[in-house]
Amino acid sequence: MKKTSFMKRLSLSFPLFWLTLCCFILGQFIKSLKEADGTSLSLGLEYFSLLLGTILLGLTLCELFSRILKDAPINLMKSIIQTLQLRHFLYQQEVSKIKMNSNTHSPNPITAQFNRSMRKSMIDITQHQVAVLIKVPHTQQGQKLLKTLEGQIKEELSSRNTAYFFSEFERHKNGLWLIGTRK
Repeated sequence: MKKTSFMKRLSLSFPLFWLTLCCFILGQFIKSLKEADGTSLSLGLEYFSLLLGTILLGLTLCELFSRILKDAPINLMKSIIQTLQLRHFLYQQEVSKIKMNSNTHSPNPITAQFNRSMRKSMIDITQHQVAVLIKVPHTQQGQKLLKTLEGQIKEELSSRNTAYFFSEFERHKNGLWLIGTRK
């Protein structure tokens, strides 16, 4: 199975958005210092954030026009919202373990790696189908955790998309796919 154009654009858009925001804020911060050397750097950061913002706007408009021509634009919003909801649903809270001699906690590497993989999950909703892509963690423990959640994931997606009938999970390379077709 291949990623849809929405999934490709979305995987570029989120990091691009955060990079644009960070560059803009950093440029404004440097500008507020009012140092002579900082003005050229802040101007460069502002232009760079403007360039990144233009690219982000172009990606968004391409997807919007694609949806207008081939599908309903409301499905674009549904896809984005459900992608964020799925990522939130899949996020695993780790139990912090306090070390005996200090007040610090050591993060669970299995949970951290699992959450890193789940941040790349995506849902593409169209009029005829729902395509769900969940990146499979690299470690055996992470894959075992994902396997235990498959039933809950399918139930969650079925309750959010009642007009679709979902198949079983299919693994292709490092992605776990769930396809829903309209009833």
